[in-house]
Amino acid sequence: MLTGYYESEGVLQRCDVAGRLPDAVWIDLVEPTKQEELAVEKILGIDVPSREEMREVESSSQLYRDGDATIMTLRLLSVTNRVAPVVIAVTFILSPDRLVTLRYADSTSFHTFVARAEKEAGCLQSSSVAMSGLLEAIVGRTADILEQIGDELDVVSASLFTQTTEVSEGIAGTNLDALLRKIGRNGDLASRAQDSLHSILRVIPVLQHLKDAAIAERVSTLRIDVKSLLDHAGFLSTKIQFLLDSALGLISIQQNAIIKIFSVAAVIFLPPTLIASVYGMNFQHIPELQWLYGYPFALALMIVSAVLPYWYFKRRRWL
Repeated sequence: MLTGYYESEGVLQRCDVAGRLPDAVWIDLVEPTKQEELAVEKILGIDVPSREEMREVESSSQLYRDGDATIMTLRLLSVTNRVAPVVIAVTFILSPDRLVTLRYADSTSFHTFVARAEKEAGCLQSSSVAMSGLLEAIVGRTADILEQIGDELDVVSASLFTQTTEVSEGIAGTNLDALLRKIGRNGDLASRAQDSLHSILRVIPVLQHLKDAAIAERVSTLRIDVKSLLDHAGFLSTKIQFLLDSALGLISIQQNAIIKIFSVAAVIFLPPTLIASVYGMNFQHIPELQWLYGYPFALALMIVSAVLPYWYFKRRRWL
């Protein structure tokens, strides 16, 4: 899909007709067809990177110049209804006259920028202004994701470390599988957010060298925001590792509690089993065999031999 955007009298205008694309300040290509790629290449006078080229990780493939255009490929975090978050490659082709974005997946940040441009005039004043505005929307979206991660980790931390009697007594019966999955998802999300922020930080110097007074201050602020978010993402990663270790430790406590129950049960029932085995032997002369109270005496002896170990364990607080 090909969509062009430009401003007319302070109002955002869209055009999806190839003949009107030269008027667009920003051209957005989403899973474009070959005809749409050729139409954009004709306007720019350069080759649009293919999907395979966008996936290359070499710096020479992610950031280079072609004539008066600068081609930058960023890795943006995409959180959708999928099982796991993904990082998508988005190519920005910045020329003096227009900005072209090429992507093969949807992104909330682009919708946010379009909604902002519909309300505020000047968002598409120039290609560099549009580029900085898109990056601000992307960084803002990443900040929201990191904030969401922090909120979920607070909930996990409260679940693991709440020092109440009920939680302490019930820790052996708590199901930690859901907490482990939540910690793992947030860890994956935080690492991908760091990857995205590093790719954004890599292209900021390119915008700073444009010497455009209209975006110089915005880019400087954006650089500070990205660095602060990277520090925050690093803090979250450390917290995630701590919570993961804590959850695994609690799982070990659960397993030890279960083994302890079986061990204590074995010790409690061992003396009655021994007594029952003694009186179950097939000897002809057993003193209590003809005794009227022999059977109640054996039962009482087995009960006493089971209660005594239980009482001893409770007194020593092993149970």
